[in-house]
Amino acid sequence: MLNDQERSRIEELLLRERKQILDNIGHFDERVQDLRDRAGEISLYRFHPADVGSESQEQEQDFLLTSVEGRRLYQIDEALQRLYKTPEEFGKCSVDGGEIGFERLEVIPETTLCAEHALQADQGSDADPREAARTGDDVAI
Repeated sequence: MLNDQERSRIEELLLRERKQILDNIGHFDERVQDLRDRAGEISLYRFHPADVGSESQEQEQDFLLTSVEGRRLYQIDEALQRLYKTPEEFGKCSVDGGEIGFERLEVIPETTLCAEHALQADQGSDADPREAARTGDDVAI
């Protein structure tokens, strides 16, 4: 179980990452407008097919990155909710209820899996490689 100092450290990390993600998502509109402005400068023709294709590709890439940030924001908000509502339960593995190491929580503060179960999820014989993205456990520590 996490002590008060460790819990405060995890809360600080979650709030910092949440702010950073909100800043990144907030800049999405700025990037979209910048792409629109730059697309008009690539060639003499406003709607040249290459310009439209490049702009579309960059917009799609920004959208996908923002979508990933949105999922991570959701995971962080869930972690903060767990931390505030049931602080004595925070840091326990959702599979077996065992302790998630503080070192792991410092790296992935929103995780709900201990290193062992995260590794099993990543290495399962029929595991979906996208599962790590869904759980937020990209690295087993």
